[in-house]
Amino acid sequence: MKALERTSFPEIAERISALYNEEDDALLLGMLGQDYVIRHSGIFLHGQSAPENHGVIILDYLVSRGVEFTMMPWRSIGDFMDEPAQDFRQQVELPLAQHVAELISRANSLFPHVDAKQVESIIGSDIAFTVRALPKVHLHVEMSQETEEFPAEVWVLFSNNAHIFLSVSSLQTLAEVFKDRMLSLLRIY
Repeated sequence: MKALERTSFPEIAERISALYNEEDDALLLGMLGQDYVIRHSGIFLHGQSAPENHGVIILDYLVSRGVEFTMMPWRSIGDFMDEPAQDFRQQVELPLAQHVAELISRANSLFPHVDAKQVESIIGSDIAFTVRALPKVHLHVEMSQETEEFPAEVWVLFSNNAHIFLSVSSLQTLAEVFKDRMLSLLRIY
């Protein structure tokens, strides 16, 4: 977190769509429906140090070269890589697919907790929603329930220029944090 020690928060606040608190010289940044406080001493969630993987995502976002947000067309993580994204499917989409029926039936109670809103499906799935993962990085999620012919499926896509705001590894981590958050919310709501 040494990069935070030298960061000028007022200079980056507008570019990354974060709120700057002049009195505390800190940023307030929303990620997946939670508010993080970014200080020169670290990144905090609910008054405690944010989990390391959350901090890595936020730090990458803070130092990115991104300025303009471009949502569409949606892109898969493979679009940002030189190789197939098998690991992404194993780590993010398949674990969510195991809970599609529950996620769909509880969508209205889960969406506010991850800053999501239901949208029209682009592939004819049972439910589609857009998640404001970070102010300038959104996820588009499509879910289809199991049928006699096909297993349950989940597809997670990224806003068009998400790779300008986060490295590919941070995009993967962001999707994993999203998956973990959705599964933990299922246990609560």
